[in-house]
Amino acid sequence: MGKYILLITLSASAALSMYAGQFQSAQVDARSELAERQKLIIARQMARSAYASGVSEVKRQLNVSLNQCEQLEGGTFELTTRPLSGDTVQVRAVGRYGGDGCSCTECPQYAISGEATLEPNGSFSALTFDGSLASANLSGGGKGPVISGNDAAGKQDRNGVSLSESGDRATMRNEFCGRSGSDVQGIGGDCDVVHDPGIDLKPLDAELSDLVQNEATHQESDLCGGGKGRGRKGKRKGPGGGQVGSSESLAVVNVEGDCSLSGNSGGTGIIYVDGGSLTMTGNSEWKGMVFVTGEGSFKASKGTPNISGSVAFYDGGSLDMRGTASIQYNSDRMRRLREEFGIDALKELIDSPAGDAVRMTNRSQGAVGPGEAPAGQGRGGAQN
Repeated sequence: MGKYILLITLSASAALSMYAGQFQSAQVDARSELAERQKLIIARQMARSAYASGVSEVKRQLNVSLNQCEQLEGGTFELTTRPLSGDTVQVRAVGRYGGDGCSCTECPQYAISGEATLEPNGSFSALTFDGSLASANLSGGGKGPVISGNDAAGKQDRNGVSLSESGDRATMRNEFCGRSGSDVQGIGGDCDVVHDPGIDLKPLDAELSDLVQNEATHQESDLCGGGKGRGRKGKRKGPGGGQVGSSESLAVVNVEGDCSLSGNSGGTGIIYVDGGSLTMTGNSEWKGMVFVTGEGSFKASKGTPNISGSVAFYDGGSLDMRGTASIQYNSDRMRRLREEFGIDALKELIDSPAGDAVRMTNRSQGAVGPGEAPAGQGRGGAQN
């Protein structure tokens, strides 16, 4: 009997020892798994921080080139961008736990990848075209940009140039930035020229046409000096060439013939070029809006002529800017025109979102095992 009890006791002791060993082994495995999970959490936090930084950079400038590897406390992060097709760029961030740098393949890793796609939104800019453009020439350029969408009032920057009709992006940019990319600046940086088929200036043209027919404050001859020949309705130019309008009393002028502003002539308000031509030279300046419709044209050269406000073309026309002529967007002047004359279409345009929008799509993320490709490079990563 005692022998059996001894055997049972020995068997129980062996079983308890085995179970204790298994329990201790399980505890070690659990602690090891927890440690690996914590390492991956740190790697994920680094990847998220780097990815957010990359998204912020491409939203400021889509074609920015990023190839960073930086050491942080507890690990490293890698942030890269690469063009895919058209106006789409991939943003990829990889966080790695440990101090072996971005080349470590055995470190716990977490990767996040997404695609940034440019969505045009150039409905109203410093220079806006709605309809086919007969010709455009920017061969000027002094110490600053020829056309700038950077708001002189410091409130809402816009694109430099926006067009409703255009060829491919390269042709469009070459047409306006052939001399220098810095000739056209705006919310999108240098050579800020965008194509937006959604531009619609027809309602604005209708309101302005009605305004100049019924509420014109000055005759064409009051504004234009040095013009030659007769206008579309046979109006011969008078001496003119002075200042019309002011910030307190805005001018509305309809130009149907050949109008020239030279010397220190100009004014404040709206010039509606209805099939005629407006030429600015010398130190002439217009504070407000120049709207060109039909087969009208706008030319600026010989000196430092300037428009502080906006220039828009509807249904054709031609542009020729040489020398140190310039156009700079000014939101205060545009809002003043809208408030003074109750131009509803202008309110809609100047309140529209400014600049192109960058939309993030196709995001994937996940842990990356040894030898696996990071998210966005063919393997790994769950859609999110």
